[in-house]
Amino acid sequence: MTNDENSPQRIMQMLTITLMNQKGGAGKTTVARALLSAADARGLSCAFIDADQTGGLTKWAMRSAERGLWSDAIDAFQTVDASEVEEIVDEIIEDGKTYLLIIDTAGDASQDHDIFAAVADLVICPIMLSQSDIETSRGTANYVYRMRARAEDPSLLPEFRIVLNRVSTRPSKGDQELIEAMHSKKLIGDDEDNPVEAMKIVGAVLQEREAYKIMDREGLLGRVLTRHNETALAFAKNPKHLSNALFEADQLLTACLEIAGAGSAEQ
Repeated sequence: MTNDENSPQRIMQMLTITLMNQKGGAGKTTVARALLSAADARGLSCAFIDADQTGGLTKWAMRSAERGLWSDAIDAFQTVDASEVEEIVDEIIEDGKTYLLIIDTAGDASQDHDIFAAVADLVICPIMLSQSDIETSRGTANYVYRMRARAEDPSLLPEFRIVLNRVSTRPSKGDQELIEAMHSKKLIGDDEDNPVEAMKIVGAVLQEREAYKIMDREGLLGRVLTRHNETALAFAKNPKHLSNALFEADQLLTACLEIAGAGSAEQ
């Protein structure tokens, strides 16, 4: 997304990450929660737009606030109107206080995805490591790739990456073969019969962790950890199941920010 550098109210470059997959259940909202948790732990000013009709991200924010495990530095917006998303993004940019914006979209193939992608610096497609999810992500990847033919200036379109979600801590041989196939086999192009690009995968993953279920139930991961430490005995502080998950979420945030800004952090 190109911002007006001459705007007097523009005090920083905002980076926008849109989560998109043409199917539900692949973990878009989990990835959004993890990225917001990592950004909050860094002290970054954030916002999210929940554009999924299920409202999962908004409901999570409300649960977190009720438990006192939310941050006043994260602004929350909810709408299923794509044109309203554009207006919200413009307002956030004009305000000039937000460093990272996360947009969580519905698991469908709506033409609204053109708008959700156009306002982004990076589109990430979370998938679980299965053949069916890879095939679905191919549809999403091709959709974003083919936006080039519709865009007035294709160079302004966002980067697109796959994010592996709920990866086993001990990937099987089959898992490794799926990852290698995604890297080596050309699956993306102007039509199904003539693909020209292989999948591009972010080099940081989210593993299958109980901590992400706790994050869903309670709130921002770093704040869950901080509250735990406030009452835990010294030997029980910084439990690995929480601290490892927060470290992993931070690695994913670092990788995404590098791709969205300047540079690359893919495998």
